[in-house]
Amino acid sequence: MIQSGRHATSSPGGFMPEYAFLVIGSEFVESYGAQDFSFAERQRFRRALQLLDENEQHPSLRVHRLQGKDAGVWSLSASDELRITFKRLPDGKKLILRCSRHYHG
Repeated sequence: MIQSGRHATSSPGGFMPEYAFLVIGSEFVESYGAQDFSFAERQRFRRALQLLDENEQHPSLRVHRLQGKDAGVWSLSASDELRITFKRLPDGKKLILRCSRHYHG
């Protein structure tokens, strides 16, 4: 499922709006629906995506570039434990790759 524009569609685990500057990749949709995320966690992901679409410099997102094997990928925080990864596209949009839990080792 790829999303763009300002309409809303249903997705696994809940209702996912569409965004002006984000492209929701199929891997994100799979990770969003396949993992055992609570309703509240899914709301945090949706809120983080809305903030990213509106203002990626919002301090709560803590957007940063990954390094090493994930060079070229960016990460943001949906909460202390929840992460979203994305790539920047040449047209200025962002391809949303995956959502996951972030474990501190």
